[in-house]
Amino acid sequence: MLQQVRQAMNLNLIEVFVEIVDCGSMSAAARKLNVTRSNVSHQVKALEKQTGAQLLHRSTRGLALTQAGHMLYEYGNRTLVELQATRASIENLGKALQGHVRVSVPTGFGRFFAGPLLLEFARTHPGITLAITFDNEVQDLIAAQIDIALRITKTPPLDYVAREVFAIDLMLFASDDYLRKNGPVSHPSELAERSIVARPYPGRKIPLRLIHRNNAADQVTMTLQPSLESADFPLLADAVSQGLGIGLLPAYVSQSATHGSTVQPVLPDYRVVTDPQSLYILTLPSRYPSPATRSVIEFLRERIALLLPARNC
Repeated sequence: MLQQVRQAMNLNLIEVFVEIVDCGSMSAAARKLNVTRSNVSHQVKALEKQTGAQLLHRSTRGLALTQAGHMLYEYGNRTLVELQATRASIENLGKALQGHVRVSVPTGFGRFFAGPLLLEFARTHPGITLAITFDNEVQDLIAAQIDIALRITKTPPLDYVAREVFAIDLMLFASDDYLRKNGPVSHPSELAERSIVARPYPGRKIPLRLIHRNNAADQVTMTLQPSLESADFPLLADAVSQGLGIGLLPAYVSQSATHGSTVQPVLPDYRVVTDPQSLYILTLPSRYPSPATRSVIEFLRERIALLLPARNC
């Protein structure tokens, strides 16, 4: 069927069909397209004639897509997105990108990576203005007037477009000075006697499980009490760099320009078992994001991938 559509390639009819599906009814699509309902119905019939297949089941309760309709909708949606992107690229040939993009980033990852990257983007794209906020909560992007949000979460919101960038792991870190004064840590059981720096946990108790990377039978489960706790990971990284204890920190800290040279992994042969979380780029559903928004998304994905060439390094 798609081969027939490609041969006919009446994009106007396909666009009308996609609008009907997105709007949920012919009447709503007609209002959005500023045409009559009969006009919309006529175009659907013309498209069904071209494809040689019924696309919609019509009833008093509404519309339902046939199997062929599902296929055409997916194809049409992709085609329209690509067409809009191509049009935007052509329009911007020889022109500097322009626009205003509102970005929200997590405080920790924002201070370590996203903030400096966005400053670099601003220097290289002076025609695009940025509004940058630091916020750890997955919020209502519409209410907060946010175009792009970087969020670390286990399950991204279903009503947003979520692009996974990389998975988040936790590791133990310490400064050279701390290890010189207190000695190295050769086994997880020794952590109970050390000062621990970590984010807040209920009851000020850190449930910690470590598994040897090459020997799954070698695993240790324990509960530790931190000597310093904070939800601000840059502060925790500062504390570890200054020798205040062994820190339970995101693995990406080792790639930070600020702390990468001042901390080193502790018990690197052991993997810290945590609930799986990932860094996502969240945007509102839109077939036609602005060229400025697309450029910020592509820049962040590419540059973060360069900073983190392996999974959390």
